[in-house]
Formats: sequence, C-alpha cells, structure tokens
Amino acid sequence: MPSNTGDTDTISDLKNKRSGDDHNPTPSAYAISDKERAIINAAREIFLENGFDGASMDTIAITAGVSKRTVYNRFQSKEKLFAATIEETCKRILPVSVDTLDISEPIEKVVRVLAEKILRGLLQPDVISLRRIATFEAGRKPEVGQSFLEHGLHFMLNSSADMLGKVAEANNLKIDDTYTAVCQLGALLTEPLYSEMLFGAVPQDLDAAVEKQLAGALKMFWNAYGDGRFGLEPSAFQ
Repeated sequence: MPSNTGDTDTISDLKNKRSGDDHNPTPSAYAISDKERAIINAAREIFLENGFDGASMDTIAITAGVSKRTVYNRFQSKEKLFAATIEETCKRILPVSVDTLDISEPIEKVVRVLAEKILRGLLQPDVISLRRIATFEAGRKPEVGQSFLEHGLHFMLNSSADMLGKVAEANNLKIDDTYTAVCQLGALLTEPLYSEMLFGAVPQDLDAAVEKQLAGALKMFWNAYGDGRFGLEPSAFQ
C-alpha cells in the first residue's frame, strides 16, 4: 500500500525534502527523526534475520512500533527502505563528514585514522551480511543491487573523496583526482581481507590482519600520492 503523500525514500531525500535543498548532502548534513531511525533499525534487524525476500513490511512496522502506513509514508517500498538502511549503515561507518573533518592534524595521521575506521566498519558482521543480501538479490532483482551501489559503495566513495580533497588542500598536497585516489586506496585497504571475510574466512587474529592490511595499503598509497613527502616504511603510518 504505497503512500501518495510524496514522502521521499532515502535518508538523504528525507533531509532534502525538509530543507528544500536538492543537492546531495554530506553524511552529517542530514538528520532523521526518531521514528525514521526506529523504522530503519527495525528494517536492518529484519533484513539480517530473514533476507530481503523474507522481510515483510508488516514485521518491520511491528518491530519499529509504528503502523504499516507510517512505514510506507516514509519510505514508499521495501526496496527504498533497504536503500535507506544501507545509507544509514554507511553513515555509521564513516566516522566524520567533510564538514566536521579535523584538518589540524598532519594528513598522514588523518588519512590513517579514517582508513582504519572505515576498514573496521566494513568488516562488521552486520555490514558483511547486508552486502551478502544485496549480492544474492542483485541477480534476481537488479534494482536491489543498484540500490546497494548507489547508497552504499558510491555514497562511501564520494564522501571519502570529498574528505581527502579537503585534507589534501589543507596540507598543500596536490591530488588531481581524489575519487580515483579513494577508489585505489579502498582496493588496497580491503583486499584480500574483505573478500575472505565475505566468504566466511575470518582470521584468527582480526586486529593483526587489519593492521597488516592498513600498513601495506598506506605504504602503497603514499608512494603513489605522497609527492615524495613520506617515507615508505609501514611504521610511519601507525
């Protein structure tokens, strides 16, 4: 029973509707209501328990303590609620936004802190599980896969590129294409650890695996983008 109220679907859209601003906000540029947060938290719980197909809007409404009509008024469809769930999860992973980023510290320290928090966030069990759901559904329902890309991967990359650009400018470091730089850093940060955990191979010492991944990724990243400023020893970035 989709609503005809015109209420929007994703978190960003909800904020844009309130503010009258139609540009894409940064992760901290939107705020959701307590009711919207309750719906999204309930949706995450039900999606993780039952998968996408097994999750019903009735069960999500009951879990959130709201009416089914309220769920549809806020998010319109299960697909759009899944998108909002992904986006809110990414907001939780990103520790700051471009607006709140502290650029007073040296760039190598800022990038390392951000990289570690993002990597550890991506490796959280519920985040891994949401990725599995989206991947499974993408073959049967391409719109679910596209939603994950738009509100998950692309959201993270665009936000991170904005932050890298800000801190690079503050440190007089020229990076011509921050989006490509972030994509490359993301690949260096996550693989092969992320794919291994995606398929259930969790290392015995996860902290050690994360530190090894970070050290290698940052060494290669600054070798490519550090403009000769930084040493190549991994210890320089810890």
